[in-house]
Amino acid sequence: MYNSGKDQQYFFRLLARYNEGKVTPEEAAFVERYMELLDYRNKDVLKDFELRKDQIAGDMQERLLQSIRQEPVVRTMFPMRKWVTAAAVILLLMGSGYYLSQRLHTPKVPQIAQLTDIPPGKTGAILTLADGSEVVLDSSKNGVIAIQGNTTVKLKNGEVYYNNNGQSGEKVAYNTITTPNGRQYQLVLPDGTKVWLNAASSLTYPIAFTEKERKVSVRGEAYFEVAANARQPFKVIINDVTSIDVLGTKFNINAYKDETGIRTTLLQGAVKVNYQQASQLLQPGQAAQIGQQLSLVEDVDLNSAVAWKEGIFAFDNADLPAVLRQLARWYDIEVSYEGKIPSATFTGEIDKTLTLSQVLQGLSATRINYKIEGNKLIIQH
Repeated sequence: MYNSGKDQQYFFRLLARYNEGKVTPEEAAFVERYMELLDYRNKDVLKDFELRKDQIAGDMQERLLQSIRQEPVVRTMFPMRKWVTAAAVILLLMGSGYYLSQRLHTPKVPQIAQLTDIPPGKTGAILTLADGSEVVLDSSKNGVIAIQGNTTVKLKNGEVYYNNNGQSGEKVAYNTITTPNGRQYQLVLPDGTKVWLNAASSLTYPIAFTEKERKVSVRGEAYFEVAANARQPFKVIINDVTSIDVLGTKFNINAYKDETGIRTTLLQGAVKVNYQQASQLLQPGQAAQIGQQLSLVEDVDLNSAVAWKEGIFAFDNADLPAVLRQLARWYDIEVSYEGKIPSATFTGEIDKTLTLSQVLQGLSATRINYKIEGNKLIIQH
């Protein structure tokens, strides 16, 4: 339960020790994060915080009230920034300061919440080579990880790169990168195209582009920055049911089979989306939605479309199942419901570096009840 007086007293004591240089690294990070959320980016405010206690306390209370005033909708209160967290984080810090303070003071003492918590996903994937062998990229170090014909596969700072001298006279070989639940990954294709894969996704591609087209296949969600080459068009096959013709561009594909359809969002350049007998040419800021048919979506929120690759969950009037599908993929959990599915909707941003319990504490402020059993999240109603 939120105790504003107790939380504020703890925070002010922590500020005093921060100014004296007597805090742990974890406590220092907490203070700096908290001040960012309160929009005090100038740390000079800490020097005279004794004179500004009332103002800071008022800001803390106001941010909390803003978070819950529109229940059951979680609302964003800051513009998009890489470090931004949304109402869920504000509610966590303002409404659950006691939990954080206890964890910071007693890091070695097991807490019940920690025993049932689930950490966020991280960078990692499985690379399947042309001969069927697999390389787990989570644990691989920098350097050469495979040689396939004339092509060398290298890992550098967590990203896969391909160097080749052509495949003249050789059969085209294909690799597949797969991200399980709880993983996402970035790679650079042989032509210099950059691809980011979200959790529960895969990309199949040739280890050298020697055909008339540079053709790749994707499942799940991926963001592309395609290297321009007008003489060798780039094509993406999505779930074996639709395709995109590309010429030097940036776009996002969301094609999870448990979502309502396939959406291609264009950020830069030009793409043509093909589905059955229909096609749609996109301009930046537009999206193509494929359900029963192909349709055009205007004035897309581009930041939200690619927030996942920047470490953020972004929701725009999303219902609870849509929110939990994203959480399930990132935290590698199973979701089930006891009783009727709550009808709450959510708009805002949540930092993907938070643990599952931290995210759910924000959602629970909108009267969503839940429990965690192992890797299962059970929503109760």
